[in-house]
Amino acid sequence: MLRPVQCVVPFKSSGCKTRLSPVLSGEQRWLLAVAMLRDVLRALRSIGMVTVLARPGMSGDLIADLNASLRFSELELGDALNEFIDENAASGWPYDVLIVMADLPLLREEDVLGMLRSPGGVVLAPGRGGGTNMILIRDRRFRTMYRGMSFARHLREAEELGIETGYYYSYRAGCDIDEPGDLIEIMLHSNGEARALLESFGLRIIEGEGRARLNQIQADG
Repeated sequence: MLRPVQCVVPFKSSGCKTRLSPVLSGEQRWLLAVAMLRDVLRALRSIGMVTVLARPGMSGDLIADLNASLRFSELELGDALNEFIDENAASGWPYDVLIVMADLPLLREEDVLGMLRSPGGVVLAPGRGGGTNMILIRDRRFRTMYRGMSFARHLREAEELGIETGYYYSYRAGCDIDEPGDLIEIMLHSNGEARALLESFGLRIIEGEGRARLNQIQADG
């Protein structure tokens, strides 16, 4: 039987996804970030308790229909997450804490359940390029270290604390969207809001020589 879990989804509500600027305008990048967040929240619908962690100023109307609470923090990512974890620890650690990044539009409910069923005092789901896309924290001593190549930092933190570390490997959980070339993964492997939005921008899959690619679109402004 799975332990109760509190899920937190960090969401960068300003200056988001700047590396997509060669193909998407600022407004388009914002709309895509919100669409990916909504896709992630749908994958988390079986969790029950989900908090979106954002900077002050984000409108709660964007997620009001998705059964998630909204928490604001001016702290940097790692500090904001650790404050959330500290509060859980101070209340007696009633829940495991599951951290899920907001730019995982391929994520499905089965990935979330697979993460929750993985053994370990801390369970890490790696992202591409050395990042950490999901963390399940069962041991109250663990705190996040989201900077640089965070996967190695998180692994070292768990080892130094003597915490048994588990791993959850999934293509969908590992596919965070940062670069223009990543957009094709949404078009190929997602059927959620992010894909529908990209199609509304005019993105289409073109069959190349043994490899799919996307047509070129002009960013709006």
